[in-house]
Amino acid sequence: MKTKGWREVFAFTFIQQIKTKSFIIGTLVITLIVALIAFMANFLPTLFLGDMMNDGGDDADDGMSIETLYLSNETDIPFEMAAAVQTLGVNVQSISAADVQTKVDSITDSTERAVVSRIFMENDMFSVDTRYSPEVSKGDCEVLTSMLISQIKAQYLVFSGLPEDRLLTALSGVASTVSCAGEEPSSMVQEIINTIVPMLSALVLFVFIFSYSQLVAQAIAIEKSSRIVEYLLTSIKPLALIIGKVLAMCCVSLMQFLIIGIGGGLGFVLSLPIGITSKIGEMTEAATAAAGGAGAGSDIDVAGVLNDIGKAFSSVDVTTLIIMILTFVLGFLLYAGIAGIAGASVSKMEDLGPAIQPLSIIGVLGFYLAYFPQVTGEENTMSVVARYVPISSPFILPSDYMLGKIGLGEALISVAILLIADIAIMLLVAKVYENIILHTGSRLKLADMLKMSK
Repeated sequence: MKTKGWREVFAFTFIQQIKTKSFIIGTLVITLIVALIAFMANFLPTLFLGDMMNDGGDDADDGMSIETLYLSNETDIPFEMAAAVQTLGVNVQSISAADVQTKVDSITDSTERAVVSRIFMENDMFSVDTRYSPEVSKGDCEVLTSMLISQIKAQYLVFSGLPEDRLLTALSGVASTVSCAGEEPSSMVQEIINTIVPMLSALVLFVFIFSYSQLVAQAIAIEKSSRIVEYLLTSIKPLALIIGKVLAMCCVSLMQFLIIGIGGGLGFVLSLPIGITSKIGEMTEAATAAAGGAGAGSDIDVAGVLNDIGKAFSSVDVTTLIIMILTFVLGFLLYAGIAGIAGASVSKMEDLGPAIQPLSIIGVLGFYLAYFPQVTGEENTMSVVARYVPISSPFILPSDYMLGKIGLGEALISVAILLIADIAIMLLVAKVYENIILHTGSRLKLADMLKMSK
């Protein structure tokens, strides 16, 4: 049989590849980096959460860095800011418009922990101009200014005759959704996920599939140039040789991909006790308290965000994992088959670069066909085409199925087309490879390889 001995080639290539320093060190370094990124992605937001909670409460207890607010109200509306600002531990002193510049000059070079704020109308809009002394934190000044703005909005509505029981509704944001008729509306969080995840997925899958495909071409070219292949072919058929090598590299790349994925998952799990996911309750309370204190009437809907994330990944199950692995393997076999022919067409390593240029063109074309339609985050003709074209479907199909953009039937059709393409490329490999593997001399072009295979 022409495929007899492929298992031995598979075992030898697999063991040799995973024993190399480049594989061990590369896998270890990338896994640690991904684990660290996953850990920090969950942990870093807690630092900002701490700052938000401190700005809302601890600074008030400590007196902030602001002791006095010199406030000039240059409008016709009797704004009263003392009660609200004093919640921050700041004393308010009213000054006239004529005294503003004098006060600014007095705090410029002094050690007084004070700010000067003007409330005035400009182009039919309220404006707040705040100047702070060198002894005052800019962050505290921004917190104070935000509170003034919130109070201006609230008090102006009351001054205009709005009942206080409607104040919260007036100051709240307006929720909105835009969706195609017959489709379930999606939130901003879901839209972001539907855009970012496919782009990252396409990039990661392209890097793994394409880089390991090139290693297949490189390994075959090295064996040809060193004449090792002539020794191997005394006991193993050419087709068995390439099948064993391609399958071995496929398993190596899949194993590395899974190791890195597990590392990222472990990094996230280790961050759970101290990450943002463990402080959702505190974040909600702090956001609510800050909103209530400022009179903004807004709240961070943490539960809603988590619900939107759950909806975006509601299609993830065991079938999703199977589809992802199957697509990865079939995509790798497609590109590795092309790479195998490219590697066998050269007799010298210096000819390998030009030989794999067609593979590079096909790979980049497939990547961009899968990547660019995701920029808009919407379904379009190019994204539909990319799902079923074999050179691009390995990069777009896993994320589309994971996010529920396509059903199981569409995914199976795409996988079937990819499988047919794999069979076709392997039949071409079987026809061409056996006749060109022992070729020596100048690099063969595709027309020459097809002619030799007849």
